[in-house]
Amino acid sequence: MTAPHSFYRALPPPAPLRPFIRSLWIYDGYHPEHLADRVLPTGTLEIVIPLAGKRLSWTELTGRSGACRTALVSGPRRSAFDVPTAPQARLVGVHFHPGGAWPLLAVPMDALADQHHPLDDLLGAPARELAERIDGAASDGERLSTLSAYFLDRARSHRASHAAVTATLRRAELGSADGAIAAEVAASGLSHRRFIELFRREVGLTPRDFLRVQRFQRALGIAARSGRAGADLAYEAGYADQSHWILECRKHSGLSPRELLARQPRARAIPPAERGQMLPIR
Repeated sequence: MTAPHSFYRALPPPAPLRPFIRSLWIYDGYHPEHLADRVLPTGTLEIVIPLAGKRLSWTELTGRSGACRTALVSGPRRSAFDVPTAPQARLVGVHFHPGGAWPLLAVPMDALADQHHPLDDLLGAPARELAERIDGAASDGERLSTLSAYFLDRARSHRASHAAVTATLRRAELGSADGAIAAEVAASGLSHRRFIELFRREVGLTPRDFLRVQRFQRALGIAARSGRAGADLAYEAGYADQSHWILECRKHSGLSPRELLARQPRARAIPPAERGQMLPIR
């Protein structure tokens, strides 16, 4: 296991799951001074399992809120949401690659976008039993083994991702898919409508929205490394100008670039590639 933060540990999944899952992770002993975190969008799906009877809750930027006491699916997102820190003291979870959840869950990802759902609402009683076994396990190693075994079993009959979607995601990961969506459609050999339909089904967002979230995350990385939040950052991240960057930052995070940058040093942020960006919000 790696431990870049004292409360967080991540484990690479078994080899058969690596095309789908980026990491299995555990929170243990997360007790920050602030009362809530803002979870910024990464365009990926997360499964979070609370331990010790904790109740997970969340509040959208719109003010809409919800809660869950069992394994929770947080779908691919375009905007941030807030979560209280107290229930996060002990959690187990799965962080998927973009497009990686669809082959294993066999649920259209666009039905989960910008939403939270109990895992057993999607996968039935076996998912509820999984959460109970993980909560009752004797050790963290047993918890992660149980989680791995569950998804290894689902991987034996997984659905195949469409090659055009996989190719676009690969180019996005390499930073070479920032051009017009028309170019991605042309490269796919599909009609525009069919390409968008397949991408939304497997990733959850439209290609345009997914690439916007990836550009936002790229800007966050530049800001964290350089301390910049203005026009230079906007240009380097691929925005047309500073006003475009400000607008997109507010849309995705609910904060201005300067507000977001001011919170980053206090974040003890989990690497975005693993868990997403967590900012103290109050």
